[in-house]
Amino acid sequence: MDTGGRRLALIECGERDARGARTLDVHAWPLTVGRALDNDLVLDDPCVAPHHARIDADADGGLRVTALPGLNGLRLGREHLAPGHSRPLPAGGATLLLGHSRLRLRLPGEALAPERPLPPRRGGAWLPWAAGAALLALQTAQQWLALDPGADLSMWLPTLLGLPLALAAWCGLWALLAKLFQHRFDFAGHARIALPGLFGVGLFEALWPQACAAIDAPTLWQLGPPLQALLLAGVVWAHLRHLLPAHPRAVGATVLSLVLGGGALTLAATERSSDRWHDAPYMSTLPLPAWRLGGTEPPQALVARMAPLAQRLAERAAQARRDEAAGGAADAGDEE
Repeated sequence: MDTGGRRLALIECGERDARGARTLDVHAWPLTVGRALDNDLVLDDPCVAPHHARIDADADGGLRVTALPGLNGLRLGREHLAPGHSRPLPAGGATLLLGHSRLRLRLPGEALAPERPLPPRRGGAWLPWAAGAALLALQTAQQWLALDPGADLSMWLPTLLGLPLALAAWCGLWALLAKLFQHRFDFAGHARIALPGLFGVGLFEALWPQACAAIDAPTLWQLGPPLQALLLAGVVWAHLRHLLPAHPRAVGATVLSLVLGGGALTLAATERSSDRWHDAPYMSTLPLPAWRLGGTEPPQALVARMAPLAQRLAERAAQARRDEAAGGAADAGDEE
């Protein structure tokens, strides 16, 4: 069907990351797609047949897509179309997946979304860099508290040089992935995600133990590592969401799998090393006296809480003596 040069449709052709690389005006039906040069739309995709698909007008004035003979067929939306089969196309257009190529067919009946307003000017572009400076200051303060007075200046190198280099490597890795998937080196975009996110993780790590010690809440203290891991997972999710905006479900499933797998490995390692599913409550530094909100307890309460521990230690000691005696008897039997 020829319409004398009037545009019948527009095809946006790109990869599966939903970023269009080129467009094709359609002025006549049928339209063929494949790797061969005699097609109307030629795709440089090894998973596409020489003549892979045909779009043609049917008797009712609509359009049909046919998967031509080949190996892989095509996908129309969420439906897989095997070679040799055809389906009518919606009046508003459709999305076709051929191999690794994504074709978006736009038709005159497509309902366009309303025009979006331009995003406001980013007056807070300095905020991520302020977060980065705050992160460096926080790590410097923690290093100052951890070092002994008169420590050598070389002890400051991991913080003053290692932290900026690690952040640059982290953002550079995501920028390289952006170059691979989005064809742009988006270092600044991922830095705007990493700097506030890692500052939040570092601030949580510094304040959570102190707050739990101040209110005498060892159970909340034990929740610190899992919550910190969730914050880190949120930073990774934000990076992946920025990298692959067209695949929110895949990004969510990937991060959830990482969290569940990492959590299971951590629990197994903790149980293997300490015979419990969590570390014993322990504060590496005492809270400031002015922050103490949980009150005090008499020494007898501490002694009463330690009684079960003494019983478990006695049982382990008795078991160790029995094992030692059994081992000595076995050695004596071998010598005889």
